Amino acid sequence: MEEHKMKAKDLVEVLNLSKGTVSKILNYQTGLSKETIRKLSERFKLNQEAFNRPYRLKDPIIRTYKNAALMNTQKEIGVTL
Repeated sequence: MEEHKMKAKDLVEVLNLSKGTVSKILNYQTGLSKETIRKLSERFKLNQEAFNRPYRLKDPIIRTYKNAALMNTQKEIGVTL
């Protein structure tokens, strides 16, 4: 994208996807679909294999916690009869 002086909003138009979907792709939260790979390949004049390499995705659930220690806390629930 840098070489072609493109921004995320430019990819929205090229890929015909929503801003949110493009953001998730660029932030490694969702993978590329076959159709997206085809469009990128055509736009950047590269083989589809260039976009079809495996990569790790970030877990969007854990990303929302600012303090990971909060995930392992237990709450005491008082039961009265």
